[in-house]
Amino acid sequence: MTTRAGPFVRELPVLLFIAASSLLLRIWWMDNPVVDHDEQFYSYVATAMFEGQVPYVDVWDRKPLGLFLLYEGAHALLGRGAFAYLVMANLFACIGAWLAYRIAALLADQRTGWVAALLYLIAMTVFGCRGAQSELLFAPLCLGMIYLALVYPGSLRATLAAMLLGGLALQIKYTAAPFCAVFAAFVLVEDYRRARTLLPVLGRAALYALAGLAPTLAFAVWYAAIGHFGDFWYANFVSIFERKTSIGRFHPKTLSVIAPFLLMIAAGIWAWFRLGQTYPRRASALVVVMTGGALASIYFPSNVLAYYYAFLAPFAVLLAVPFYDLRQRAGWFGAAVLVAALVVIGNFPANIAAGRADVVQFRALTQQINAGGAGRSLYVFSGPTATYAATGTRPRAKYPFPFHSAEYMEHGAVGRPQEQIVAEFLAKRPMFILARSDRSIYATSFTAPMVLEELARHYVPVGEYLILGDGLVLYQRVPDGI
Repeated sequence: MTTRAGPFVRELPVLLFIAASSLLLRIWWMDNPVVDHDEQFYSYVATAMFEGQVPYVDVWDRKPLGLFLLYEGAHALLGRGAFAYLVMANLFACIGAWLAYRIAALLADQRTGWVAALLYLIAMTVFGCRGAQSELLFAPLCLGMIYLALVYPGSLRATLAAMLLGGLALQIKYTAAPFCAVFAAFVLVEDYRRARTLLPVLGRAALYALAGLAPTLAFAVWYAAIGHFGDFWYANFVSIFERKTSIGRFHPKTLSVIAPFLLMIAAGIWAWFRLGQTYPRRASALVVVMTGGALASIYFPSNVLAYYYAFLAPFAVLLAVPFYDLRQRAGWFGAAVLVAALVVIGNFPANIAAGRADVVQFRALTQQINAGGAGRSLYVFSGPTATYAATGTRPRAKYPFPFHSAEYMEHGAVGRPQEQIVAEFLAKRPMFILARSDRSIYATSFTAPMVLEELARHYVPVGEYLILGDGLVLYQRVPDGI
């Protein structure tokens, strides 16, 4: 019994450190129902599944089913509120930090691993993952792939387990596919160098592919069994390529967003050559190669949003190891510099205050809607999807996510004309409509003119709010005949 508990006991100090650090960084948002946009909708889909609605069939998004199942599990355990998925996010952040610790310990030593864990937590929190964004959820699975390859080189069982982790990552976000492909290529090259014959390597390649695709194939078979394979196929593998290019892969602000990561990587490269410390060749090569895989995943979609770069955070942390390697005196200085820099960039006091202000504004918004009485109804054309759940006005509609029916990018990419989706919402004559205050944002929207005309004819503004940086106006329908 003591022997089995030995590894856990040895890990307990760093696990407690990681848990405490993660809680300190993230507790400020743990009760925030509007911590970000996407989490609200993932939660919406998960709770719709409790009511018997089937993703892609009854409620639509293009994210993989595995992501919604994670949210559904969190809500099943901890209730329907945002707290449930934010606790889940904290757990995933801790797992990712522990893996960063283990990998950095293999590159340098365990003390350096502690720094890596802390840097991972700060970087993921600062760069778009204060809540339960998909990058925070699939990054630990990808780090797990690297860790298995480092600890069990050449092991078929370990590599199959790693590819299965990659398959689970795909079921959180399909942009993990290039990362998985690069990982498979790396281990197959190693397999060929050991075998020196092609046939066994091809056999392993087939097994790796099967392990990686197994979760997705299982869900595909299930959808085929219930007669909705077409809905599954379109949402998962077709609609993303029908999106219009509006942001592109290289936004003018891209360099400013990733500059901290580039500086961390540059510091690590500088220290590698200047300080003379040695590092395991294979482990270093794997981290470098998989950084390329992470970049390939980030730039896989035609529109790259800022928070996608959160997936680069763990690799910037690992590539910077030579700069904060505590085996050398300079590493202590490097660790202090990187931790301080990320804390400053994170501007936590301002962001915590902004989060508190968002909650206040959201509560004011929901109170105004709830004042509409038992017959209240709502159409969120723009704004937080969480408003539906908070006001008991959830529509039983296939396309409730505002982005799908309002944004230029999604026109022709959701399997149904946006105009029809909006027309159906407006035909219900909702008591309230939530829209942006800055109408210039709707300049490229195909459906905004429909909503704005309806607002001008039948609605009056009853409240203005600022949530997640978006100015919003709540409109209430004027009774007919007035």
